[in-house]
Amino acid sequence: MNRMHTWLIYVAMCFLCLHVHRLAAQVDSEEIHFVRHNINSESEFSAAAALDVNRDGQLDIVCGAWWYRAPDWKKFHLREVEQIRGRFDDYSNLTLDVDLDGDLDIVSVNYRSQSLYWCRNPGDAVNLDMDWERIEIDRPGSSETGRLVDIDRDGRLDVLPSGTNFAAWYACAVSQVDGKPMVTWQKFDLPEELIGHGIGAGDINGDGRVDLVCPRGWAEGPNDPRKERWIWHPDFQLARDCGLPILCHDVDGDGDTDLIWGRGHNIGVYWTEQKSPAQLAGSSANNSILLDNWRSEKWETHAIDTSWSAAHTLMMADIDGDSALDLVVGKRFQGHDGKDPGENDPLEVHWYRFEKQQRVWSRHLVHAGSNVAIDLDSQCVDLDQDGDIDILAPSRCGLSWLENQRVGASDASQRRSAEIEPEYLNHRDVDYYVEEGEQHPITNALEHGLRRQHILQNMQRVMGTLPDSSFRVPLDIRMQQVEEEQRYYRIHITFQSDPYDRVPAYLLVPKDIRQPCPAMLCLHPTHFELGKAQLCGLGGQPSRFYAHELADRGYVCLVPDYPGFGEYSYDFAQHHEYASGTMKAIWNNIRALDVLESLTCVKPDKIGCIGHSLGGHNALFSAAFDLRIRCVVSSCGFNAFEDYYGGNLKGWTSDRYMPRIASVYDSQPEDMPFDFPEVLAAIVPRPLFVNAPIHDENFAVEGVRKCESSVAPLYQLLNNAEAAHFAYPDYAHDFPIEIRDQVYQWLKEQL
Repeated sequence: MNRMHTWLIYVAMCFLCLHVHRLAAQVDSEEIHFVRHNINSESEFSAAAALDVNRDGQLDIVCGAWWYRAPDWKKFHLREVEQIRGRFDDYSNLTLDVDLDGDLDIVSVNYRSQSLYWCRNPGDAVNLDMDWERIEIDRPGSSETGRLVDIDRDGRLDVLPSGTNFAAWYACAVSQVDGKPMVTWQKFDLPEELIGHGIGAGDINGDGRVDLVCPRGWAEGPNDPRKERWIWHPDFQLARDCGLPILCHDVDGDGDTDLIWGRGHNIGVYWTEQKSPAQLAGSSANNSILLDNWRSEKWETHAIDTSWSAAHTLMMADIDGDSALDLVVGKRFQGHDGKDPGENDPLEVHWYRFEKQQRVWSRHLVHAGSNVAIDLDSQCVDLDQDGDIDILAPSRCGLSWLENQRVGASDASQRRSAEIEPEYLNHRDVDYYVEEGEQHPITNALEHGLRRQHILQNMQRVMGTLPDSSFRVPLDIRMQQVEEEQRYYRIHITFQSDPYDRVPAYLLVPKDIRQPCPAMLCLHPTHFELGKAQLCGLGGQPSRFYAHELADRGYVCLVPDYPGFGEYSYDFAQHHEYASGTMKAIWNNIRALDVLESLTCVKPDKIGCIGHSLGGHNALFSAAFDLRIRCVVSSCGFNAFEDYYGGNLKGWTSDRYMPRIASVYDSQPEDMPFDFPEVLAAIVPRPLFVNAPIHDENFAVEGVRKCESSVAPLYQLLNNAEAAHFAYPDYAHDFPIEIRDQVYQWLKEQL
């Protein structure tokens, strides 16, 4: 058995989705369950397709070297697939009747061999093991994968590779030679701006022609794409690692084409809205020209979900039967062998429905945990032909299909059940994980990813559930006032955090920005009157002026008020959407990251977080839940619970923080389901800087040293031993200048 399979220790994980009301005539998505059918747990092919291979009227599955006969899924050899540097050279299984003989063939677009080839369906329903002939099309360069698009609108699908060092599309023609079909392929070059990771096709400007999109903009399709020139429009900037394809779809039903995309090797799923002239006019009325300069004029990107990573394959299908297309996306397994952010976290597959009235996406779990992933090329198809849409899940960790139970449900006993949360008795020991009640030592990054998920689950037992995508309303950033400092602008803004609440914040933007720069989310300490203002140097202690100092050094800084502090009035007793003030603050900070990502002056992969005291532990909490925080600085923000005022946790129990500590866990450290060594472990292997003065009267330094000793072996195991820096200055509860100078130098190295 391949070594990778021994790492698959995942257990099923279920995130509860918040209910979103729908019209009575529509199917309640909470009634839609999926059953996982394991086709081949040993399969290492990353692409699959459904077609009737043996002409029996049932859809079979083609995946790599094999095809699987429905409904018993017995496998038959189909072709030889070359293995190059540990990966099978089969990055797509596109179904196309290439030779027009009535049988669907397979087109493969590849990275490592830099080839395009097609496999001829022999059309023999008797000899089920007959190999399909492989015929090379071209070797133009490396392709992430490819998709089928009728680019020239002639009624026949063409092949569109996502070339990383070339840009072209391929059309095939069939002629008859001696009574046999002769297939010829013709290559048509595309603008070199389309070279990169991610491509999509759709009518962007509403002229009825096929345009092409990529992370750096879009190419306007000519009337005759075989002969005429494409026109390049650098109108937007998506992530450089967009998944496949970039979906072109009118998300909000306003008559123009929007974009849906995932980060194939990083965090999040997003949609980029094409704004109408009326929307542009309304947006400009609320803001200054200055703020508009740092945001895209015609395109606005919205985060859909940033709780997971590696969304390399995106599909659209009507999952709930309401005649509207939904988004289907799953995590890729180990695309870069564990080196990408979040890549070692447990696998998950979701579908998302756009709620037009609220302008949010509701998230619905298809499958989580175990060896179910969607790698490079898949299909949403009614595989069992019962009237609803199922999902193929091909991956290097196995092949499954996920049966939609909306119509024609099979054995309900196979449906997923709520996960029993694993119990951890020793919260200082972060070197083990629990599976089926048994402890196992953490020996690799995948096992750490499982423990990390357990930590986040246990934190939510105390803090309350982290909101899902249905709380991600449009940010609606509004500018209140602009003030100038010597080196930066200080912009007073508010933004919509959730359906119920706006967050006041300062946005500090260095002057004369010529290119995107790193950004910091700056969280303030306890000061009810000043709140965020103290960090900007508008009062209070100079040792708290770190947002001002960072902006002076060239960072874009976002400085929100904590609920109930500064100008942020918030009655916790009247808001039951969150079980704690801590979770409300975490969600506000996640939305603050959305604000930073929306600014063209910010490098989205270079965002850190810094905080002192109250801000110190909220920086850790926020970084634990959102991997977009690439490094974190915590000053005087925590220690092990048993060392917090000798184990007296009363200070943590108000509505502003975590009331369940008192109401559920009786304020006893030994009864808590998580502790700060685990919070730090949820951040590993990302860079961490901790300032823990030896005379801190709030957070006794002994408890910080315990946390350091707990996570040091984990950093070492994950090959980032130098990423954690703990400073123990001879001070009380303070953030002294010599430590801040160290932090600023450290941040320069990290970001």
